[in-house]
Amino acid sequence: MSLRELHKELKQMEKTEIIKMVSELYKSVPMAKEYLDVFSTGNIKQLIEKYKFEIEDYVYPHGREMLLREKEARKLISTIRKMKVPELTVALELHYVYCCLDIIEDFEYWDEPYYNAVAKMFYSATKGVIENGLERKFEKLIDNLVSKSYEFGLDFEY
Repeated sequence: MSLRELHKELKQMEKTEIIKMVSELYKSVPMAKEYLDVFSTGNIKQLIEKYKFEIEDYVYPHGREMLLREKEARKLISTIRKMKVPELTVALELHYVYCCLDIIEDFEYWDEPYYNAVAKMFYSATKGVIENGLERKFEKLIDNLVSKSYEFGLDFEY
């Protein structure tokens, strides 16, 4: 169904039907619940912490083979971008970069595609910061990431 068709259907529904449908969506789709919680309260701190933990779980190596699963973290961030909550997206993108720089530092990991993915995420985050006027909120973290990036030859600029 297209967005236009959805609008048409919603306009034809009674208010009670819409409330019931949104309530069912809230109960059965976790991402919808999170979005509606943010939409109604504006509080994203708890959601940021939840997803930071998930990103760390993906980014840090696991098992005997020390498998990196940072691609899963990028998929999670891509899904979260669709919620269109800029502060949440930026916070998680920067956290991903922070975790990846820790991996580079702790394990002396060097892989050009990995570096490129980290840089791409950094620039996506800084673009979001500028576009949404979040400079004050993320200034210190970005400065720290820029400084740390120089140690590994990434030379992030902001």
